[in-house]
Amino acid sequence: MIELVMNFLRKSIPASIIIAIFSGIIAGLLFGLSVPMALASQAERVVSYEEVAAQSMVQEALRLAGRSGEEGLSYITLPGIQKYDGPRFAETMPIETREAWLSWMSRNRPHDDPVFLEQRWQWAQDLVNSSELKRPEEVRAFLLAPREHFVRAVNRGREYEDTWLPIGYGATITDPDVVSMMTSTIKVQPGDKVLEIGTGSGYQAAILSFLTKDVYTIEIIRPLYIETDALLRDLERNYPSYSVINRKLGDGYYGWEEFAPFDKIIVTCAIDHIPPPLLRQLSPGGIMVLPLGPPNRQYIMEVVKNVDEEGNIILTRRDVYNGLSVRFIPFRDERGTSYSTPVSDDD
Repeated sequence: MIELVMNFLRKSIPASIIIAIFSGIIAGLLFGLSVPMALASQAERVVSYEEVAAQSMVQEALRLAGRSGEEGLSYITLPGIQKYDGPRFAETMPIETREAWLSWMSRNRPHDDPVFLEQRWQWAQDLVNSSELKRPEEVRAFLLAPREHFVRAVNRGREYEDTWLPIGYGATITDPDVVSMMTSTIKVQPGDKVLEIGTGSGYQAAILSFLTKDVYTIEIIRPLYIETDALLRDLERNYPSYSVINRKLGDGYYGWEEFAPFDKIIVTCAIDHIPPPLLRQLSPGGIMVLPLGPPNRQYIMEVVKNVDEEGNIILTRRDVYNGLSVRFIPFRDERGTSYSTPVSDDD
């Protein structure tokens, strides 16, 4: 049958037309295969943190070039793409022995650097011994949050030192022990909605993402917000719990009314009073932890909010470190002015 068709075509249609037809069919097949492959390759390509940050900076420069200077801050909300269950994942991790933990990490988190794993394990043991990490949930969250990714390049090699480190723009990443104590203080439960004031490096929010699926964080320094947002998006490939970290560029003094009330609030910048908007957005029975005090000395305070039968708010305060003072960067507004009362030279 095929031979009869071919003989008929040769007699009825010139050879040049037949060649043209077959050439078109072959070209169509090649094009049909190459385009989907190219699209698939493009879809699988993962944009790096550096590319995202660079693109964000360019967009920011263009925005600044066209702004009038009167509109104030632009607020950006990036809600978690999915409710990844970080707490449930953390529960499966053994912490009884170093060997069991390392074996679990090698199976479940093969992208973590073994050198940093050793340092992280030792830090966790020290923090447990000092009672700065208290519940097993907080130990697991600390062990799952790779601080090495949040320390900026200028401080490579100092990832787990017992000190704060600069991250640019006048901001810092807080000491691991203070981060642990503040995290332990608010006693996050898996169903809690937690608000962080001062995203900074993103390290505190990363820890919180293994304690609850509802994390909200606000940063007022625009270039730092852009950097950390890009970093978290980049890390989501290997740390999907970061997808539940909702980020906002704005003044944390006024909280995030859209998603209030919050069960827990953690403030990572110093102020000499409790911001009333944050207190209003704290649920009855909720806990806030913040560095409270004048600019030259603060104390990490736990503030528990309760409401009596008549609707009166009752606050209970506790000095977490029992008189040991700390130093945090100031809580500032969008103009860079501290919310604390200035201290005179005589103080």
